[in-house]
Amino acid sequence: MQRFELPYAPSARPWFDLLANETGAIWFHSGATRPDAHRWEWCSAWPTERYQYQTDGRIHLTSGDQTQIIREQSFIEFLNSRRRQSNDVDLPFSSGLAGHLDYDAGIASNLMQSRHQPAQNLASVDRYDWSLVLDHQQQQCWLLIHEDCPASVVAQLEKLKAVAPHEWQLSERFMPSLNWQSQMSRKDYQRRFEQLQQYILAGDIYQANLTRQWQADCPRDLEDWSLYQRLIDQVPAPYSVYHRAADHTLLSVSPERFLTIHNGQMVTQPIKGTRPRGHDAVSDQSLADELQHSDKDRAENLMIVDLLRNDLSRHAKPGSVRVPQLFELMSYSNVHHLVSTVTAELSTDSNPLQALFDAFPGGSITGAPKRRAMQIIDELELASRGSYCGSAFCYSDDGYLDSNILIRSIVRRDHQLICAAGGGIVADSDEASEYAESATKVRQLLEALGQIEPD
Repeated sequence: MQRFELPYAPSARPWFDLLANETGAIWFHSGATRPDAHRWEWCSAWPTERYQYQTDGRIHLTSGDQTQIIREQSFIEFLNSRRRQSNDVDLPFSSGLAGHLDYDAGIASNLMQSRHQPAQNLASVDRYDWSLVLDHQQQQCWLLIHEDCPASVVAQLEKLKAVAPHEWQLSERFMPSLNWQSQMSRKDYQRRFEQLQQYILAGDIYQANLTRQWQADCPRDLEDWSLYQRLIDQVPAPYSVYHRAADHTLLSVSPERFLTIHNGQMVTQPIKGTRPRGHDAVSDQSLADELQHSDKDRAENLMIVDLLRNDLSRHAKPGSVRVPQLFELMSYSNVHHLVSTVTAELSTDSNPLQALFDAFPGGSITGAPKRRAMQIIDELELASRGSYCGSAFCYSDDGYLDSNILIRSIVRRDHQLICAAGGGIVADSDEASEYAESATKVRQLLEALGQIEPD
């Protein structure tokens, strides 16, 4: 592994500005202010191989300009076979696998049939043989190049070495105002809310996450990077990811960690419980206090904590599952959230990628019990969730795995943008409050790029 130290900067944007519109460009980063949430960020592009896991179970493997179709019993085993194990790097991602899973991949893995037509690709994962990594704690920047990185890519990396980050300036880009339209009317939402509560009262489930979508058309020549720069300037978030997949681009400003596995330690941090930010310091504190002392929100959070304790236990050493933090208040630019932390030790005969897939999709965006909640969600929601509520992840050759939950995320496909939001519904949920909360969660994103048409 070649390792070059570059001038440090507080963000990878000066380098990613050169990469963002390139094939397979990817950036895992954070706009959070908590030091423990954003020590590291990394970016890359020009993947050596690309893997598209499709609805018919086939895998499209692309290397250079050659594509072959592979049939495998397990997509997880296939991905593990593309890793090159390495133990000589002390950074979170030097080389390895990265990309994202659609929520619909979770439907397939749970052997369920959806009534919706999902996107053709259930997962878009790439093999990267180089990365640019920033360590904000030590204020260092590294360019890492795997010995198998193609010479054509290595040649491209010379321009990154020449970047002078302190001379970089954000260029002004024309940004048309987009019109966002909700795809679920208030009447439709109310009807589905009532149906969902009937399932709860009948004992089918304790909780389910009901979501709705917003869509907007945008000019085809509007760059993904222009959209994303506007987003991250307006909505900083600790688990943000940009990924140019083969047939769409993921623009995520997610506040939620899904699963991190490092040196055998597993950590997941589900979000359940939301309040908007106040208009002034007094109202903001009042809303935060209300959330922290809400019996309903704490009960919802605890349901998902129990679900995730069970999910982690499938790959944990017996007796190692712990809940070191319950109902922690975390505040972001647009909302307050209740966040809990569940930890465990990975079993010696388990694999990090298998642990990720077996816990997927995250319980905070499905409900409890998970499988039945997913069936009801599929029945009641108007469209496939696609990448929304899926997970962006990276799995380094040295075994480090990190992932988020794809909430507060936009998918760009051709001229269309799709965003979605929802909330957990329980027996004593109020329909009007839940409907308003779904809009509150994404209002800042949508208004950063345009305006929201009245429902």
